[in-house]
Amino acid sequence: MDSIAWLGMYDHPGQHAANDALWAGIRDRLRADGLADVPERRSRETDIHRVWAHPGLLLGMICTRPWALLHRHLQLLGHPAYADTDRPGEHRSRIVVRRDDPAARLADLRGRRVAVNDPGSNTGMALLRDRIAPLAADGRFFGSVVETGAHAASARAVAAGEADVAAIDEVTFAALTRFEPDLTGALRLLDRTGPAATPAFVTAADTPPGIVVLLRAALADGIARADPALGLTGIVPPQANLADRIAGQDAAAAAAGYSRLA
Repeated sequence: MDSIAWLGMYDHPGQHAANDALWAGIRDRLRADGLADVPERRSRETDIHRVWAHPGLLLGMICTRPWALLHRHLQLLGHPAYADTDRPGEHRSRIVVRRDDPAARLADLRGRRVAVNDPGSNTGMALLRDRIAPLAADGRFFGSVVETGAHAASARAVAAGEADVAAIDEVTFAALTRFEPDLTGALRLLDRTGPAATPAFVTAADTPPGIVVLLRAALADGIARADPALGLTGIVPPQANLADRIAGQDAAAAAAGYSRLA
């Protein structure tokens, strides 16, 4: 069975070459350490659920929420640390509106249209839900919800007037600011969400322990040499309470009567 590697969680077109180089460094380190079945190139599969279910997943990335709720079989390798975040291995989302939007606080968005990248996203949905929950009434706050499929698409929807607000994780927002300044220039920061663990590096359930050790070392080495365009500053160990943290988020939302963004 062929193995695959996937680093598509933060892969703006402007970062493709940098991510290719990151994988090349990790690949060469693994081969130098004696690992034979290492893909020459990283996968650009767009169906992330196919990636996460692939039995030959040597190295991948996954958002913490789908890992905790659907893909606990994947072994956690660590969490990337990024520049301009509060703590290594964590990040927040920027709650953005159009630059000329009159909203001055979150409460001003009641009845408005919100864009989410995916209903299962932590940074695009759940963290925003948690921030809005105290303002909701009878389980509702927004007038409508539009699903866009990606953080960048949510930012574009707000900029184009197709939605009024979105939560864009700050790592993605930094990339958009670098590569699409006209887009982020059309947006205004209204608020920020609470923190969450960054998407985790993972490997398949059947990856042997010895290879897990090699992967962690190769990741640390590759990240230390990574192109600044990726914003990577290091890697931290997996959070032992990650699943409990996600469960706690959902329990608090249920107790507030606001289990889903609406």
